[in-house]
Amino acid sequence: MAPSKDADGLATLQATIASITALIQSFQTALQFPISSHADIQDPPNPLALLSDASKILKAQTTKLSLLILNKPFTPSAITFVLNSLSNSCLPGLISALELCPAAQYSRLLHQHIRSSLLRIMMELLNLIESIPQDEHGIEKTGRGTLASTGVLWQECDKMVDLASTGLVKLANQKVEESHGLLKDAIEELEAWDPDEEDIDSDTDSVSSSNQNPTPVPSHDESILASTLGNLSLSPAAALRKRTLVTLRTVRVLYPALKKRRISTFPNISSNSTLDALPTPPKIRALDSLADHTLSFTESADEVAGALYEGDEEQVERRLETLREAAEGCVMAVKRGWKDEEDEFTGWAEKWVARLKEVGRE
Repeated sequence: MAPSKDADGLATLQATIASITALIQSFQTALQFPISSHADIQDPPNPLALLSDASKILKAQTTKLSLLILNKPFTPSAITFVLNSLSNSCLPGLISALELCPAAQYSRLLHQHIRSSLLRIMMELLNLIESIPQDEHGIEKTGRGTLASTGVLWQECDKMVDLASTGLVKLANQKVEESHGLLKDAIEELEAWDPDEEDIDSDTDSVSSSNQNPTPVPSHDESILASTLGNLSLSPAAALRKRTLVTLRTVRVLYPALKKRRISTFPNISSNSTLDALPTPPKIRALDSLADHTLSFTESADEVAGALYEGDEEQVERRLETLREAAEGCVMAVKRGWKDEEDEFTGWAEKWVARLKEVGRE
């Protein structure tokens, strides 16, 4: 009887693995190719509260699953029970939470962040399920991969629980700060680059390659040469680099001000928010646009730097002008507060735009 029971239990486990694998793969397809329309639900639950609850259950169940995979005795029935729990509760709950969180109501920023996390969860859950042994001997072959997948799942679950608790404002601040860091990196890279030094190195290489036995330059002549080079005015490339840095530094000043005066003051959306207290769609669109702009500034900085390294002055000037126009539009769109009031940022924004225009004329 025991062998028959073991065989039945293993067959049930294998069928359950096939079923949950197909379910996860269908979720992956839905996440990768989302449908914009969603069904209206009367009195829907708070999607972030649902996301948090489902994430906590998923973390608990993946902990049980990993322990069953890694430790003897091999118990197919216990593993089957955990897999069925995943299929029937937390996985549909995670997908439902995303469906109840449309971008138009909860922001594209929040919706896409959740979707990206769910995609990672589905991928790692498949990896964890693939490590399930088929018998007690298979336990010895599992280990590092199981632990790695479990660790990623824990991390993503904790991120979703934290997101639900702290809400949209913290997420937006994090995203804008990431963009701020990228812009600072681009500025530091340009500050370290000296186009005149490259020209001197290039000239030196040219002379060296054309003269196999060069005559040593007397030290007196070297000092005269150094003095002459030091007194030269900036080359066109160095002057263009300087103008580029002035523009990028001016844009960089925006980030702390936007975080403090506009993102941190945005009406938050969290697991405690009620449907009737959600920000209006125009405010949601404004926040999404603000986050998009702060990221696009870093992309524009990279494009400007690329054109600068290539010595394409016309392209640099064109991209700088585009960047200044986009930055001005971004600031003017949120010049007034979220209640359409004038505040400290309003006056600051006008002065900042005036300075940005001066930079463009320099």
